[in-house]
Amino acid sequence: MLVAGLITTTTTVPPPVTVQAYTESLCIDCKNFFEKQLVESYQKLGSDVIDLSIVPFGNAILDEKKQSIICQHGEAECDANLWEQCAVELNEPPVYFEFIGCLESSLAMGHRDEPFDESFFQDCADLAMINFPELKKCHDNPFRSYLLQLKYAKLTPNHDHVPWVLINGKKFDENKQDLFEEICKEYEAGGGSNPACSSIVWED
Repeated sequence: MLVAGLITTTTTVPPPVTVQAYTESLCIDCKNFFEKQLVESYQKLGSDVIDLSIVPFGNAILDEKKQSIICQHGEAECDANLWEQCAVELNEPPVYFEFIGCLESSLAMGHRDEPFDESFFQDCADLAMINFPELKKCHDNPFRSYLLQLKYAKLTPNHDHVPWVLINGKKFDENKQDLFEEICKEYEAGGGSNPACSSIVWED
């Protein structure tokens, strides 16, 4: 295009790859997915390549009439899910990703009836540089906390296990596929190029 004697070019920025992870707290399979696949992929590729969203609800059952919720791993899971939901609501993905990843590492997996001490969540908030008083205010508000559980219940699609992961809307099999490779494939298919992806040796 000629503009006042100058030649200008328009560069099209390829769209990031949408990664939606539907998870729940205290779930060993979710922990393994975070630590073995998601953390490395996000650290290597970042938010320019990955449009990440994490939906902490999982297999919980919400009764709208009674405004009650039952979680697979007990009350501690419901409570930890709520802390994570508040983090997602109040922060951008790179920030809440670090918070949730910290909880996956620090909280004991499995069933637990008694909620974890608040210090676990404060420590992870400090690590992720999250405003803890604001996070606690969200968590401690009964009306808001129920609305968040309701919102995340409705955001969670039908699924038969967690983590339930979608890459550009397509189901990802965490047991058979490599998250980093699949994201690179999708990004390159959309016209993108990233130096980290060049390390992959594609099979014919």
